[in-house]
Amino acid sequence: MSTANPHLTPRQKSRELAFQFLYRFDRDHEQDLSPSQIESEFKKHSEHFGEFQHSFDYALRLIQTCLKELRSIDALISSHASNWKMERLGSIEKAFLRIGTAELVYFKDVPASVTLNEIIELSKAFGEEDTPLFLNGILDPISKLPESVAGKVPSDT
Repeated sequence: MSTANPHLTPRQKSRELAFQFLYRFDRDHEQDLSPSQIESEFKKHSEHFGEFQHSFDYALRLIQTCLKELRSIDALISSHASNWKMERLGSIEKAFLRIGTAELVYFKDVPASVTLNEIIELSKAFGEEDTPLFLNGILDPISKLPESVAGKVPSDT
């Protein structure tokens, strides 16, 4: 999977790297990786793409949160994906939805509007024509839930 845009900010590049890793994770059905295995696998992944530390740390934080909270993230997505089961979603859509939901629910330092915009823009490069609209239809309602902490207070992690 090639990079979408060589002129991305470090945070945008982090989301792209996290997307690529989570896409592969879903496609390969890698389950039950320990935090050290996740970090090791992601380090190999980011080195393959020649990425620097400023993108690595945030991407790793996204990946670890997504995998640690996978069940609750997937349950939240499922509850907002009317007539869609997680098994029917493509790996691209799942990866974007997981990253977006993780940021909205677990990342206090990222405003919801930024998360929504970044996920939609990135999905234009990797998804199908209707992917951005589909993702927005699920992530926007999640951003309005009481458990969504996005942009509320500075994050401590």
